[in-house]
Amino acid sequence: MPPTNRALWLKAKQESVMVTDEAPYTSPGPDEVVIRTRAVAINPADVGIQKAGVLLTKYPAILGCDAAGIVEEVGFELKSHFKPGDRVIGPTSPLKDDYKYSGFQDYVVLKWPLLAKIPDKTEFSDGAVLPLGINTAAMCLFEKELLALEFPPGDTGHGKTLLIWGASSSVGACGVQLATAAGYDVFAIASRRNHDFLRSIGAIECFDYNDADLTETMIKSLTGRDIVGAYDAISNQSTLDTLCDILHQSGGRQLIAAVMPGAEANAKHNVVIKTNFTIDLVASGTGARIWQGFVGSALAEGKLQCKPDVEIVGRGLESVQKAVDLLAQGVSAKKLVVTL
Repeated sequence: MPPTNRALWLKAKQESVMVTDEAPYTSPGPDEVVIRTRAVAINPADVGIQKAGVLLTKYPAILGCDAAGIVEEVGFELKSHFKPGDRVIGPTSPLKDDYKYSGFQDYVVLKWPLLAKIPDKTEFSDGAVLPLGINTAAMCLFEKELLALEFPPGDTGHGKTLLIWGASSSVGACGVQLATAAGYDVFAIASRRNHDFLRSIGAIECFDYNDADLTETMIKSLTGRDIVGAYDAISNQSTLDTLCDILHQSGGRQLIAAVMPGAEANAKHNVVIKTNFTIDLVASGTGARIWQGFVGSALAEGKLQCKPDVEIVGRGLESVQKAVDLLAQGVSAKKLVVTL
């Protein structure tokens, strides 16, 4: 008999409260594992899907983009890589016709190569902060259609500078760590109160987005540097406008990798803005390079930190709605997590 599964269901578009109910248990495909979920992180996508009704057309739906847990069942192609009882993290996705890949349920299917073991000393709640952030940053930093930086680990980026706006967000912090691990000098833009945190994960220079002289200050600091472009983890009109000004006046590569649909329309001067929304990390090979070539070993060796720090909102699927509502109010330099 398969395990009994439960999920948190969004019964209809823009329904104000998700409800817990039974859900199918799905065995893994050849290149998949099923995990017993132990922690889920909350992301802006979850807020957008529920509150604004974006991205999905099929309801009832199960949301959730980040999960950590214990391997329950292993597809036959992965039996040399994983076994029941392994502690793993991986990105989950509500953007599939079959909600078996969605995070807000007791049993979730994860697909190779986008998963990795976590050390015994790493709490599930900490590991859950990484997957979506890693994927988003990896698309923007390493895909050939975007910034096409060199992969970590290594020092091939030595002497080259990358700008990251929104560096203290989960997707920004993953970008700081991945770029630093590849040897790039990261200039991070975030609230001043988060600068110590950003230096602790690798940023060599930090700038306050509230600084009235931000553009002039950064241009001066970038003088003589080999600039490989910018990664905008916020990607609104204001951030893109300022980054265009900075890159235009600083020389170097005039390219911004952005994370919001339609960001391209904000390009000005000779700066090009590209988004990550047509990228398939698996098909491109970037997913395997990052998840199988870096994430697992970097976590084991302490070279990849589970950042930003976790705020545990509650325990059980019933606590997820509270966490989504809290995220909708705004958070800074932390990740809201629910344990299961």
